[in-house]
Amino acid sequence: MRLNEYKEGMTMAIVTKPQNKFESKGYVHCPICTHTVEAQVVVAGRTARVKPGQKCPRCSSTLDAAYVLRLERAA
Repeated sequence: MRLNEYKEGMTMAIVTKPQNKFESKGYVHCPICTHTVEAQVVVAGRTARVKPGQKCPRCSSTLDAAYVLRLERAA
């Protein structure tokens, strides 16, 4: 039996590496007041998302749907 051939009832488990997550300060685009504001950003692999539960300092709307524009990282 070859590697890509399976008998009936056999399943294949996919093993993935755990991603390293870290938080960083970044600049995000507030969708309500359309300004760029600072926020905590969670980076996991290649994706960067705004940490849930933050509010815009200008208009007090939630930043959960904000776009990450720039991250502050050490060179």
